[in-house]
Amino acid sequence: MSHKICMPVPSDNVIPQERLKRLIEDCDALRRKALMSSEAIALLERHRADLKALLEYYDRLTSQEAGKNNEEVQTLILALEEARTELQLANEALQYMDKEKTRLMAELEKQKQAFEQQSREDGLTKLYNRRYIDTLLAQEFERSKRFNHPFCIAIIDIDHFKKINDTFSHQVGDEVIRTVAQIFKNNLRSMDLVGRYGGEEFVVGLLETSLMRAIPVAEKLRRAVEEFNWVVVQPNLRVTISIGLAENIKMPNHEKVIAEADRKLYEAKRAGRNLVRY
Repeated sequence: MSHKICMPVPSDNVIPQERLKRLIEDCDALRRKALMSSEAIALLERHRADLKALLEYYDRLTSQEAGKNNEEVQTLILALEEARTELQLANEALQYMDKEKTRLMAELEKQKQAFEQQSREDGLTKLYNRRYIDTLLAQEFERSKRFNHPFCIAIIDIDHFKKINDTFSHQVGDEVIRTVAQIFKNNLRSMDLVGRYGGEEFVVGLLETSLMRAIPVAEKLRRAVEEFNWVVVQPNLRVTISIGLAENIKMPNHEKVIAEADRKLYEAKRAGRNLVRY
C-alpha cells in the first residue's frame, strides 16, 4: 500500500534534490530488475504517489528553469525524464499484470466452481452423488429431529437393470439411468433431495413429509417411470422401479432411516417389483 506524500511546489524554486535523487535511484533499480518482477512492481507501488507529485513538480520546474543555465538542474531534469519513461513502461506492465490477475482469478473461480460441482454431482445423471446426498440427508435428519418435523427417505432401484444392459447394451442402460433421473427431477419438489446412490439405485429425501404423505409421492414416481414412452430410448424397452420408504420417527440417525428404506425396497422386490413398500 503506497503512502501519499503532499509536495507543494516551493515558492523559492529550490529543487528537493534529495527526494528527486531517491526517485531516480529507485527508477534505476527498477531498470536493473526485471520489469515484470514482483520487486519492481512493489517498488512502483510504494512510490506511485511520490512519483506523481514529483512529476507534477517537474512539469512546473521545466517551465520555470527553461531559460536558466544550471548544469545540475538540467542533469536532474534529464534523469527525471528517463524516470518518466520508465514509470510509463512500468505502469503499462502493471496494468497488464492487473488484467492478467483479474483474468486468472476469474478462471480460478470458474475452475473452483466446476470442481465443487464435480465433488457433489454424479457425472451421468447430474444428480447429487452418494457422498454429497449422504451429507444432505444427515443434515436434514438433524434439522427435522431438532424441530420435530417429519422427514422420509425413499430408496429406489430400477427393476431388472442387468437384463436391460445385457439385452440392449450398456449405452442404452446409461440412457435409462439418465432418463429415470430426469423423471424424478420433473416429479419432485425443488426442496426435495434426490441423488444417485450407485449403479441403478437412487435415494430421495422428502422434506417436511410424513410417511402417509410420502406414499402417494412414491407412487407418482413409480407410475411416471412405468408410463414413460420408453420407445424413444429403445424399441421394445420397458422400465419399472421398486421403492422402499421409511420415516424418521423413532430413528436415531439418518443411516437407520436409509437402512429401513432399503429393507422395504427388498420387500418390494420379493413381492414382484414395480411396487412401493413402507
